Amino acid sequence: MLRLIKFIWLVTLLVALGSLLYTYAAVGEMLTFGSYTFSREWYFYLALLILVIFNFTFYTLSRNMGYRDEKLRSTLISWQLSFAGVLNLFFITSVFFLMLVNSGEAFDYNNFGYLVYVCLGLIGLWILMLPFVFSRKILS
Repeated sequence: MLRLIKFIWLVTLLVALGSLLYTYAAVGEMLTFGSYTFSREWYFYLALLILVIFNFTFYTLSRNMGYRDEKLRSTLISWQLSFAGVLNLFFITSVFFLMLVNSGEAFDYNNFGYLVYVCLGLIGLWILMLPFVFSRKILS
């Protein structure tokens, strides 16, 4: 199970990097989000920094976890890496949504905007599942 979760995390990380590169190439020189305007280079490097920090943090935490119980350790590593995958999905949808807002085309955001809420719901669900994971492994 852990190998599958690591594979899914790696795939979402690669797709997130690909989506960042794609949106960097697709947007104009300046991006607008609400009342904020910034250059596409600033957007690219900030988004890349956020992606690297989150994934590096979760990966290093999962590699250096010092629990003696191997079942609990494996379960928490699975939770952390799957949570990183969910964060990557949120990153992918956010990057594409920002690209759509700045594309200059007439686009009905109702067709895509709900995905942001679905990803936020997944993040909330993953956070709420952590105590359940702890209690299930401690009781067994």
